[in-house]
Amino acid sequence: MISGTRYRLDQEINRQLALSREIAKAQTQLSTQKRIQSPSEDPVAAARISSIGRSQANEAAWKSNLQLAAALGDRADTALKAAATAFDRATELMTQGATGTLSGQDRATIALELRSLADELNSLKASKDSRGNALFMSGFSLRIPVQSGVQVIAVGTREEVFESVATAGGPKDLAAILADAATALEITDPTARRTAVATAVDEVAAAVQHVAGQRGEQGALANRVDQLLERQADAGLQLAEERSGLEDTDIQAVIARLSSQQLSLQAAQAVFARVNESTLFDILR
Repeated sequence: MISGTRYRLDQEINRQLALSREIAKAQTQLSTQKRIQSPSEDPVAAARISSIGRSQANEAAWKSNLQLAAALGDRADTALKAAATAFDRATELMTQGATGTLSGQDRATIALELRSLADELNSLKASKDSRGNALFMSGFSLRIPVQSGVQVIAVGTREEVFESVATAGGPKDLAAILADAATALEITDPTARRTAVATAVDEVAAAVQHVAGQRGEQGALANRVDQLLERQADAGLQLAEERSGLEDTDIQAVIARLSSQQLSLQAAQAVFARVNESTLFDILR
């Protein structure tokens, strides 16, 4: 009889201890908002959460690289916009300079402004990025990894953007075109000046087309980066949603279960105390 009673007591105590552990687990799930506290609770889900975590770390690195590519592209576009503005002004100046009614002083003033614009082009060619590196690299473009096995080019090379204007005399530098135009206006012999100025007008027009083409190419590069950023954001959202479904606590469900467990434990403890008030003395006798 005593042995049977003790067995029932042990059984009830163990049941209440198990219920207490479930209550503690639910409270932890609420405080941490994580459904799984250790991999042993759900090995399959824990393994998938770990895999998603690694994917999210990779996605964060890819996103950082894409944001760098976007920033470099924005700087390059700003530089090309400034170059386009410079050549719009150069076109106006050459239209004025090509007229035969200007005085030597007028031509000298125009030549001075053209050389100022040439200096601006050289400054744009030497632009730096936010890290202090050359924005327009010489010889090759910076390739930025943005996905496994995928790289993007954010900015064209210095040679492509500034030094390869197609002219009748061969490829030419943007700044050199403006400097040569200034020199043409300063020629004192009228016949030689007209010939040189006509060549300079053609080269300035070629430069305008070249810069417009480079802006278009830069825009295409930027669009590529924007598309990859959108895809990366979608992939990141999908990973986050999947992880949340596996890992996050269902607050309402846990609260409901916790309330039920607490009531069950309180009731069990109260019944246990009443039933065993006399039984404990019986066991001792």
